[in-house]
Amino acid sequence: MRIASLLVPPPTPSLAPSPVPAGRGLAACLLLAAAAAAAAGCGSSAKPAEAPTPTPTVWKDMDLEQRTAYMKDVVMPRTKAAFVAFDGKYADMDCETCHGAGVEAKTFEMPNPDIAPLPNSEEAFGAWLAKDAEAARITPFMADTLEPLMAELLQETVFDPKTMTGEFGCMACHTLVDAAGNRVTLPPTATP
Repeated sequence: MRIASLLVPPPTPSLAPSPVPAGRGLAACLLLAAAAAAAAGCGSSAKPAEAPTPTPTVWKDMDLEQRTAYMKDVVMPRTKAAFVAFDGKYADMDCETCHGAGVEAKTFEMPNPDIAPLPNSEEAFGAWLAKDAEAARITPFMADTLEPLMAELLQETVFDPKTMTGEFGCMACHTLVDAAGNRVTLPPTATP
């Protein structure tokens, strides 16, 4: 499904009149024509209303107001449905589930340091999954369902650690920690 299709408003209901009962055709047409002329401001010196600026459909081009509406109307319902299908404990999921304190601060910054940090090496990640049953349970959901869903919703490609290509990966939401538990910052060009 293309994201643009999620932002296209439903078709406007037809403004055509309902069928006119037999015998009232001419009178109804004249009445309709008079009403249409009056509504169009026939002979009026008023300027026609300008067409509204279309809403960008690409996440990277949206302003804060558009992003907020898109998160509320599109991202939250889709991701919440995915989380709840994975585990019913997410039925009360809200903005703070992912954005943490950024909701109250109105920054919504990601990655969120309040979300479980991930080990910064493949070996450490494997060891973490081996000793943390909950991490081992949720990781396939994150990798196979949530990550591709979020990439789709944000119109980005999923990060591939093998090729080091793609825009949306684990670190869009999670921070990294080294073996000692210290937060690790990647250079901007290496942020998947």
